[in-house]
Amino acid sequence: MNRTATTVTAVTATFVVVAGVLAGTSAQAEPKVTVKDVKAAFHEVEAISEDVNQISVRIKGTQDEIDDLDEEVAAQQAQYEDQREELSAAIVQQQMDQPLGPTVNLLGSEDPEEFLDGLGAVQALNTTRTEALESFGKVSRELSNRRAQLKDRKADLLRDKKATATRQKAMKAKYAKAKADLAELTAAQQASFDSGSTNLDFEVDASGRAKKAVDFALAQLGEPYVWGGVGPNGWDCSGLTMKAWAAAGVTLPRVVGPQYGAVRHISMSELQPGDLVFYSSMSHIGMYIGNGRVVHAPRPGRSVEITSLSGFDKAGRVG
Repeated sequence: MNRTATTVTAVTATFVVVAGVLAGTSAQAEPKVTVKDVKAAFHEVEAISEDVNQISVRIKGTQDEIDDLDEEVAAQQAQYEDQREELSAAIVQQQMDQPLGPTVNLLGSEDPEEFLDGLGAVQALNTTRTEALESFGKVSRELSNRRAQLKDRKADLLRDKKATATRQKAMKAKYAKAKADLAELTAAQQASFDSGSTNLDFEVDASGRAKKAVDFALAQLGEPYVWGGVGPNGWDCSGLTMKAWAAAGVTLPRVVGPQYGAVRHISMSELQPGDLVFYSSMSHIGMYIGNGRVVHAPRPGRSVEITSLSGFDKAGRVG
């Protein structure tokens, strides 16, 4: 082999080695998923889930308002039509004696807004029916206002339903990513991440309403986590605590943040069985049962379980 060929071969070999080293260095430089990363990912999923719960509460309230408004509009529509018929019959007779011209046609309108637009002209030509016309005008205005309110609330409902669909889509995408990150952890890391248990290995020292709430929560051990779950066969974190305290005769809001707002805030050192514990982000909630343990509904793919206080840094006492 001549000198030129030898030089080319050496240079090529050196390039291959350097490229391999660089490739290996690049691969090693890629950040690995940590338990902390996975926890953060699932916390983000929980936060979105609580957003969806809050919107769902608002949707229910709006739907209740719409149902009430539907009934009010129907009742006022019936009253409008009854008064219109009575007033029309009375004015028809007067029309024979003193013609009102085209304004009398307003009384045949089923549209209260159209009637209100021409009310002044009718009153001016029909002074003998002023009281009846004013009453009819009041009913027309009330009906018009209720129709406007109903239209607005239906628009609010549609907006919230669209927001729910958007948030649910984001939640599912985040959850898929969180699961993928979890799968990248080692077996030991996964075991430390999912360290909860469905076995109670100590006696809970609780009494009164707190005991009823704790007993209810513990009775759900092993039940699956379900997004938006409020039982009886599936739970999310705030659904479990809400229903547990409902079993003790106490009404709590549906969502984590409002539940925190509804309890008396205490320090973590004051915890007693039945107290509620929260993540500072208000993305998760559980119930303290003593011995440094918490019963909670952790996340999709898991079930109601007993875990440590790790991650919980705010506390509140019911009542």
